[in-house]
Amino acid sequence: MKKKIFAENVPMFSLGKPLPKVLYVIGVAVIFLTVYSQYFIRLGPITGYLVVYGIPVTVVSLFFGRELLSRAAKNNKTAAQLGLGLFGALTAVSVLIIAVAVVILSQFNPDIQTLLSKPNPVLDVPPNEAWVLIAVSILVVGPVEEFLFRGFMYGGLLNISKGKYWFPLAIGSSLMFSAVHAYYAVTYGVASVVPFIDLTAFGIAMCIAYYWSGGNLLMLALIHGAYDATGFLGVATTTNIGVAARFALILIGIICALIYLPRKIRLPPTEAPDAPVESGEPISTIK
Repeated sequence: MKKKIFAENVPMFSLGKPLPKVLYVIGVAVIFLTVYSQYFIRLGPITGYLVVYGIPVTVVSLFFGRELLSRAAKNNKTAAQLGLGLFGALTAVSVLIIAVAVVILSQFNPDIQTLLSKPNPVLDVPPNEAWVLIAVSILVVGPVEEFLFRGFMYGGLLNISKGKYWFPLAIGSSLMFSAVHAYYAVTYGVASVVPFIDLTAFGIAMCIAYYWSGGNLLMLALIHGAYDATGFLGVATTTNIGVAARFALILIGIICALIYLPRKIRLPPTEAPDAPVESGEPISTIK
């Protein structure tokens, strides 16, 4: 008999209208092609946003937009609690993994610390532009990336798989989310494993929150936007202020993890022998 490991009050994901596999593949291809196009074609700031975000959002909206938006603001309280809690918990885990990874990489490449000291190319903007990008992070980047990567890329896989393998699919879609940030590999070389671990952990946290909340995107977009905004806040003001803001967000997440995650996750009870079943009585499986 299978044991239920999640509390009954955790909203489960609703599959909705089936998404054809061919449309999912086309949508993912469009996302990657438009994101990578900026590495080969010189795009201005406005044109860049229109290409990298505008085109894939339009395509995804045509393919699956109604299904995504119909659930986007449901279970907001649950999504906020789970989103912040999972963000805090997996950020803490990723810090430990990154520390181990840096120690291992340092054994093979003593220049790891030098590579990691390079400035983040995304944050290479003047302070006055950074203030604008704080707003852009919250109003554009967070909502669009959650719509594309959690809604379509992960939600599409859930739809196609009919809700099966939701956790492995969360990992897979989070790796794809990390893969679109190729500029880290160009900037940091072998040391790019550090930001990629961080990105993957963040993606997994948002995927689980998306699944458990039943497809909420609104709260995840706010968390994503706030997280990105802390980086630009450090440019607009001082590095210490930006670091303090990001640390505060992570701390809130850890507190939420301690308060809310234990209520949502229940450890399986001790395995007990199955009770005998009378002849003709169907065996019930608790999922």
